[in-house]
Amino acid sequence: MTVTGQPGPQPTQRETAVDGLRALALLPVIAINWVGYASLPDGGPLGAPQPPDSWWAQGTMVAIIALLAGKGVSLLSFLFGYSQALSRRARGALHGLSVRRRRMQRLLILGLLHGLLIYAGDILTTYAVCGLLMLHWSGLRLRQLKRRLIVLVTLDLLLTLLPAAWFMLNGDPSAPESLRSLAAPAGWAAWLSLNAGHYLLMQIGTVLLGLPLPLSLMTAGLIAARLRLFTHARWRATLGRWARRWLGLALLVNLVWGLGLCLVLLNQDRDREAVYSVLAIYPALLLLIGVVPWLLLRGRGLLRLMAPAGRHTLSMYLCSSLVSLLCLSGAGLALPLGTVASAFLCLLYWGGWLILAPLLGPQRRLPLEAWLDR
Repeated sequence: MTVTGQPGPQPTQRETAVDGLRALALLPVIAINWVGYASLPDGGPLGAPQPPDSWWAQGTMVAIIALLAGKGVSLLSFLFGYSQALSRRARGALHGLSVRRRRMQRLLILGLLHGLLIYAGDILTTYAVCGLLMLHWSGLRLRQLKRRLIVLVTLDLLLTLLPAAWFMLNGDPSAPESLRSLAAPAGWAAWLSLNAGHYLLMQIGTVLLGLPLPLSLMTAGLIAARLRLFTHARWRATLGRWARRWLGLALLVNLVWGLGLCLVLLNQDRDREAVYSVLAIYPALLLLIGVVPWLLLRGRGLLRLMAPAGRHTLSMYLCSSLVSLLCLSGAGLALPLGTVASAFLCLLYWGGWLILAPLLGPQRRLPLEAWLDR
């Protein structure tokens, strides 16, 4: 499965949990995309609070960094792998393989079009590439998956800690003196050139250096699904211990992280911002280790509430990019929204989908999801 969700007439408890978590993960993705839109392509994923001297803007930015930044894409990657095992279990090995291959090929097409023409920060391309690389992984034995996970985590540590140490000692040599913005007024041709150029550079960098992170999270999700982590009673005590042990500590760590990064953004310290960007995955994962078990044990009602929207997350994601293109981009209206206004509108958009999705019914699929599953 991808960010699109796995529609079905009567979701099981496991599918409900996965769909609910997927819908929740879209909130951070959309919020970061909208609030940080003006900082792309040369900065980001977030810029300084706007206006910089507003305590409301600064507080909102700290909350976004502490609670949302890095959490959405990480959780979606984990659920991507988790859903691969569900797909294989539901469809069988051979049929499930052909279905996943077709879905990943179509997702890659969508990612290319989305990234080149609408939003340079596209995540669908990376998911599609990882999905194609992992087509046969759901049939591997657990010990084989664990060995691959160890290799991927080791590679990811090397590709994050070494650059972070370099930036701390030597600064970021690639940081431009003046930052271009996708929100700066421009004609369509100039905007498309800037957007497409940044998207292609991002994809090259991801393929060369960035794949171990999503692949490791997807592999962890695949292992978790094989172990029935979300549903088997034997894991309830373990999930409870994770929630008690890590949730409070993770919230504190992420709050401190948010305050530190907000100050760095306000001071426009490009070198320290690069360090924060490289290491952002670690506080994000720490919070998810506490939050997801808590939701699975104590937040089942919330997950059921969000689950209908979780079956339409591809439409949620792409529609949010169209809104940002029309309202925030330099080729569109280039609305000068502040941090608070952007965050508030993101909540309205996401909440609107939570209201709309149940009205569609459990069997109704929107055109994008229907095409992907056809």
